[in-house]
Amino acid sequence: MIKKIWICLIAILLFVSPLQVNAQTINDLEYADDYSIVAIEGDTNTVLFSAKTYKNAEGIYNREVNNYNNLAIVYQGKVLKVEYGIVQINSTSSCDYNVEFKNSIDNGSNYVNGCYGIDAAYLNTNAAGNKVEMMISGVAGWANMSDVTIIPLEMLPARISTYIVKEGSIYHQIKQSFNNDLYAALINVGSAPSYLEQDVEYYSYDGHYFYRPENLWAMLDDYRASNRSRSINPNEPYYNYYQYVSHRTLTNVTVEEITDYIRNTLQIKNQITSYLDMDKDSSNDTLNRSQFYDEESAFFQYQYQYGANALMMLGLSMNETAIGRSSLSFTRNNLFGHAAYDSDVEKNASRYFNVMSSIYSHAKYYISGSYANPFRFQFHGSYFGNKANGMNVSYASDPYWGEKAAQFYMQIDAAFGYKDNNSMAIGIKTSVDDVKVYQYDSTSSAILYSTGKQPDFAFVILDAFSNSEGDWYKVQSEATLNEESKVDMVYYYNYLDNVGYIKQSDVQLVMNPEKMGTKEMIKVSFDANGGNFQDESVLINYLIEVGRTPVIENPKKDKAIFVGWDKEITAANEEITYVAQYEPVDSIEMGEYPVQLIEWNDRINIDGGTIVINYANGKQETVPLTTSMISGYDLKTEGEQEVLVSYAGNTTSYKITVDKELDTVRQELKAEISAILDEMSNLETLTEEQAKRVLDLKVKMDNYMVPYLTQPQLRALDKLIYMAIDHRINYVIYENDLDASVSGLSLSIDLGDSLENKILPDTIKLVVKNSINKEHEAAMKLLAEGNSLTFVDSFKIQTQKNLNDFELNTPVLISIKKPEGSSNNQLFTVLLYEDGEIIKCYTKQTNNYIQFMTPAIGEFMILSRNTTNDYTIDDVVETVRVDNSDPDIPALIAAGLFVATIVLLIVIAIDALLRKRKRKKLRDQQENTIEDDPLQSSASEPRPHNEHRSERDNHSNQSND
Repeated sequence: MIKKIWICLIAILLFVSPLQVNAQTINDLEYADDYSIVAIEGDTNTVLFSAKTYKNAEGIYNREVNNYNNLAIVYQGKVLKVEYGIVQINSTSSCDYNVEFKNSIDNGSNYVNGCYGIDAAYLNTNAAGNKVEMMISGVAGWANMSDVTIIPLEMLPARISTYIVKEGSIYHQIKQSFNNDLYAALINVGSAPSYLEQDVEYYSYDGHYFYRPENLWAMLDDYRASNRSRSINPNEPYYNYYQYVSHRTLTNVTVEEITDYIRNTLQIKNQITSYLDMDKDSSNDTLNRSQFYDEESAFFQYQYQYGANALMMLGLSMNETAIGRSSLSFTRNNLFGHAAYDSDVEKNASRYFNVMSSIYSHAKYYISGSYANPFRFQFHGSYFGNKANGMNVSYASDPYWGEKAAQFYMQIDAAFGYKDNNSMAIGIKTSVDDVKVYQYDSTSSAILYSTGKQPDFAFVILDAFSNSEGDWYKVQSEATLNEESKVDMVYYYNYLDNVGYIKQSDVQLVMNPEKMGTKEMIKVSFDANGGNFQDESVLINYLIEVGRTPVIENPKKDKAIFVGWDKEITAANEEITYVAQYEPVDSIEMGEYPVQLIEWNDRINIDGGTIVINYANGKQETVPLTTSMISGYDLKTEGEQEVLVSYAGNTTSYKITVDKELDTVRQELKAEISAILDEMSNLETLTEEQAKRVLDLKVKMDNYMVPYLTQPQLRALDKLIYMAIDHRINYVIYENDLDASVSGLSLSIDLGDSLENKILPDTIKLVVKNSINKEHEAAMKLLAEGNSLTFVDSFKIQTQKNLNDFELNTPVLISIKKPEGSSNNQLFTVLLYEDGEIIKCYTKQTNNYIQFMTPAIGEFMILSRNTTNDYTIDDVVETVRVDNSDPDIPALIAAGLFVATIVLLIVIAIDALLRKRKRKKLRDQQENTIEDDPLQSSASEPRPHNEHRSERDNHSNQSND
């Protein structure tokens, strides 16, 4: 018996004795072999107990948790459980890793990517210590412990995501890294409710209930208790209309208004023909080009055919494609990121033959056939939503994708005075009940579909009424219904007949109840007349609001071009059918060839390409080549290829050569650049051997290409080349109002014979001027205004070699001082105007300077927007500055010659003046002599000057005699 007591006492000492070991951070405990129970006390954290198993540690934790402010279980430096903490979601630098979790309410599968929102609210750890319950974007779920990091509140390394009110709008400030305090995304989620104060940061991981900074701990308690009693709005949850209105609605904005918006507000002048992406964000840097150009009507046609709100589709596409400029939108005509999985976006994404087919596919198969289809796993409601319900659940790993898509929808609608905002009545199910949608207003009728248990399911309410079974709402059906009002996969959507019924008690929140009602609609039809439409049909009909002008795609007919309809399309006031008209085409042929040498694994380039249409009547027409016309090439296969060009049922082709050698050389150069930078970037001087290596590398780049360089790489490599050249080439920049300096001039022009022995060194110069062309400035200002950017300044830059202008071979990096009065909250962007194109430069900023990488020299504009970040970043130094410029010898020689010429001219002028004065003096003397001679003065006739002089000379001679 005594032996057993001693064993128990020893066990107690081993498992529960307080160790009282202090640690500054959790990482200080990483070498502990046992499970540690730690009191988190801010700067000093105390290890209270240790245990051999997680189960025993959890028992101690549960016993002691109320005795300390924040208690944690730590194993080998990793927090496994804590009373109050935040979850950091694991991610990779390439953003190709998704964290999967199971919803706490219904065990449904879900997933998020930490690249788009790194923090979540910590709720619990399971009994085995290998699962973590967290809340993010309105949903609670269980993730693997290995996929997350739990951080006690006292030990957060930086700010977490918050909401803040600015100028009447509420913004979601999202963290994507804990390496700094900067917010990586700022989303406008709508008009701020009255209970939120200006400039106060609030915590919320559901976007509906908000907690003051001092109540972060209370928020976590509320989440665990499944209530929101300690939020500032426990009875008034916030829902953004644009985020919770269904695709099964009609926009009040017209196609004409959207066309004007694309072209005159956003200043988009054409589709993309070549691709420039200096900052590698997978978005084309030419801002006045977009794949939306001339495709506006498709959004409206498919809205009416397939029940997909045109502005919602456009807003979603803007979010997915950076306003129609993404790599996928250009190379694959993919406007919606279809099948663009995080593991390999470029490899997996769908490719469409043309842009319109992407919009068609999205409306028909993705909205009507999937996200609004109760038979598909993607169904959680066809509104944007969050990770609890809506399209965000399955469409994107970004937990705040729904907020972002809604922001674009709102931004477009704002341009037209908020025509769509709060125009429909919306009901929100905030409970965890599975709500049933009935075929008719009776519980004995068929169930069309149900919502599932997750909260935040939204309905479009058309009517409210009562009958013998109680109070009902008539709602717009998410599902497509057949003629018998049953759910059917027919894709086509009838806004008048596709309706269902729910009990009023199933909805806890109703927005805009006064907006219930159904629009008056009428049928219009389009006959392809021997041709066919996108879906291969020969006749299309749909319902449209009375008084609206219908839109329809151009039908296609073999060997013909569509030229119009048999009558003008006008506002719909009665049922009507339009019949297509065509003009026969004999053939097409290449006009101007685009770029035909393409680097392996690069993007196609059709700049300048045209085709010639040969009509049957002998007429010819030349049209630009577009990505919708070309197919059949594979830029991952080297060698000669045939690019098929199709138009009007005719085909032609042109050859391209895919050169893998260029890519191989590029990779070799990248490796060599990296090696040289690793070895030499911190050196202040180079040995002769090192200088030769750098210059040999420079010659290779001159002969082939300069691989893509980040701003730090470009700056570091330029510095090494500058050092290796050692003033054998002069680099010059004069004092200027912008305090401009530059890196990359040594890369931007071939060495040629510049390093050979010369009497005078070559001089490369950067010239800064304060004014630009007024028309170019006006164009950039319009684009800035359309993109909600503020004009700051404009300027012009020229580059010269030995007084002659030259164009850049490679981008350069220019630093200019921030404008007077700038704040640390301003985020700057620099635009370049080049031959009618407006290009967004790769722009960064420091405490006092703006740095921008530009592919060309020309006219620039500085723009800014205010953010909630405080950009305090140490200044960096460019290679060529005013203070270290070399002598501008050509300019000095020119100036010397100019001065010498002026001096010579002055000498000549002075000499001429002296001669003139001397002659005048002589004449004056001669005139005085004549006046003194009485014989000469009495002469009645004047004589010629030479005769006068001759006689006077004779007289003198006689006198002397």
